[in-house]
Amino acid sequence: MRNPELRQEIAYENLEKVYGNITTTAKITVDQHVKLAALAYECVGYYNAIEHLMIRMLKYLRYPIPVGSASHKETIKLFRQIALPPHDDNLFAVIERLMAFRHVATKIYSFLLDWNKLQSILDDITQAHNAIKQLMVETVDHLPDTRNG
Repeated sequence: MRNPELRQEIAYENLEKVYGNITTTAKITVDQHVKLAALAYECVGYYNAIEHLMIRMLKYLRYPIPVGSASHKETIKLFRQIALPPHDDNLFAVIERLMAFRHVATKIYSFLLDWNKLQSILDDITQAHNAIKQLMVETVDHLPDTRNG
């Protein structure tokens, strides 16, 4: 581990907490409209947790953090440059789908949400969660030490 201080600073608890909220909410019995809204909210939170980790690592390396209408896409693009190789294109495709879902769910397009689209996102999260966390942990562990620069 090259960066024990960064590793301590970067908390994966939020990613785990939101994932736990998703799995718990998916199992409860409640009005379907309420459940759809709750799960959509948690899925947005899941992407936000991923993006927060990416931004924290980019800041650590003193990369300029993207702003503007394409900032989410640019953040993923920059993170791919620092992510521990080999890059798993399928994993990054999942992250990009989560980003796109975040856009739809938080903008005026939320009326477009339906169970099929949400189930696809839930499947992505369920299948990719461990790999996403592993990508984050391994990337942090292999970042160069910037304390002397």
